[in-house]
Amino acid sequence: MIRALATQTPPPGALLARGLAAPPGHRGYRAAPVHLRPDRDRLLLFAGDALRLSDDEAASICADFNRLFGTDGLTLESRAGEWLLLAEQAPGPELPSLRAVAGQYLDTVIPDDTASRPWRQLLNEAQMFLFDHPVNTAREARGDLPANGLWFWGGGEADTVSTGAGADWIIADEPFARAVGAALDIPVTAPGEVTRADLADATHVVIVWTDAERALLGGDVEGWLAALQRFEGLWAPCLRDLALADGRRVALCTGAGGDFDLGPGARRRFWRRSRPLDRWVTRE
Repeated sequence: MIRALATQTPPPGALLARGLAAPPGHRGYRAAPVHLRPDRDRLLLFAGDALRLSDDEAASICADFNRLFGTDGLTLESRAGEWLLLAEQAPGPELPSLRAVAGQYLDTVIPDDTASRPWRQLLNEAQMFLFDHPVNTAREARGDLPANGLWFWGGGEADTVSTGAGADWIIADEPFARAVGAALDIPVTAPGEVTRADLADATHVVIVWTDAERALLGGDVEGWLAALQRFEGLWAPCLRDLALADGRRVALCTGAGGDFDLGPGARRRFWRRSRPLDRWVTRE
């Protein structure tokens, strides 16, 4: 998403810090509550929709985190579902993104070197802090998944973000996209408020669809397939018509290195023939 929106590619934590108007002099990191599940003597990391906390739950965890870690120059914030860690100094080299670590063993995704030791210490202390936190006690009593860990990635300083944007409109209904829009001064509209005519009249639009990614973060394969089917029903026909009937260029960026272009020349390509979604899914 960031690569499609900005003329340069700033770190996501820097964009988030700028979009949320964080105080200067800090390094911003994207943050997320995660669930660490024991698997014999190791921990598997999961995230996704099951770890979306209410505003009250997030506020309680952030307040207690800041009382505990504030003297270390760390501040945790949560606004409208998006989490931000502010650090006076970088705790170490960059950690992998949440997408890269979800479903992985925790000990395999944290670099095992001296420079990364402060990160390992912070993540371990966060686990201990959240182990019996009242928010998790209440969640477990309700049968909800406890947020018993935190993950941080994408660090950068807000004042390094250029406002030069590669798009003039964002269509999204998720907090990080709204924060990026605020950082780059790009208007953001919820998908339900957009018509095909609006898209036909627009110049450079970025549509952010994170449903499938959120399902994968939680290890929900059925949810991932359902999200792709929703995309196929909601957006695919509209984008196909814009490309084939209106002659617009449509670029599909998967976020995992797969980019696909759809334009008027696609009339003779394979997607002209309608096929069920599962024909394009590889089963192993």
